[in-house]
Amino acid sequence: MTAEPRLGVVIPTWNDAAPLGRTLEALAKLPFEVQQQLEIVVADGGSTDGTLEVLARHAGLLRHVTSQPDRGVYDAMNRGASVLNATWVWFLGAGDCPLTPGLTKALELLGSCPEEAGLAFAVHASEPREPGVRAVFAPKWGSSLTWRNSLHHQGLVVPKTWLQATPFDPSLRVLGDYAWLLDMRTEGRTMKCHPEIMLAEVPGGGLSRQFNAALYREEWRVKRTRLAGWERPAQLVWLPAKWAFKLVSKAFRISGSSTPQ
Repeated sequence: MTAEPRLGVVIPTWNDAAPLGRTLEALAKLPFEVQQQLEIVVADGGSTDGTLEVLARHAGLLRHVTSQPDRGVYDAMNRGASVLNATWVWFLGAGDCPLTPGLTKALELLGSCPEEAGLAFAVHASEPREPGVRAVFAPKWGSSLTWRNSLHHQGLVVPKTWLQATPFDPSLRVLGDYAWLLDMRTEGRTMKCHPEIMLAEVPGGGLSRQFNAALYREEWRVKRTRLAGWERPAQLVWLPAKWAFKLVSKAFRISGSSTPQ
């Protein structure tokens, strides 16, 4: 690898040995000219399930590994980003896999992208998908963030300086990246969206796809301190409506009917 990789890839993990292995194997299969532009970091929360053995098998691929008890996924993401030398940061979860054509194009775009702007790409959700979850997450920046997280961290490449100035909130369990994006919007950050480029394949089963009461309570906690004016009280109608849609979608899936449109 080169001494100065362009893109830092941060993978937070905790007791996810098998999914982490799939992610590292996918990174190891990337073309050499792509690999040499990456600085791959794993921030482990002190796993006890064989994760360290997986990391040892891929030691030649990794630039940094930390393994220590932490406050959760967003604490790990902050820790991983803090050790990077690369200018740009991309967060993958254990089980997420890069897509070579999209990553190659993203690296090309970084060569001409101003360092004060972020880049957002599409993400593909693999089967089986939870009810109400679309196959492709296309990035959108701006007012759409008021209603839902329209950028997913597996498709997000941002300047490291953004994380240094405003880290993720480690007190949030599921929606710390969404809260952070709302903060970036408030700070007036520039985001260039490329929905035509697919950057990663993401499996189901993540915390943000459990669509339970705890998720929507946390979303209200995030929004009540970050939205102002009419947008804040509107969430008191919008959030129950979103939850109801997910419940109806799940019921239709169980019954074998099509998801309502």
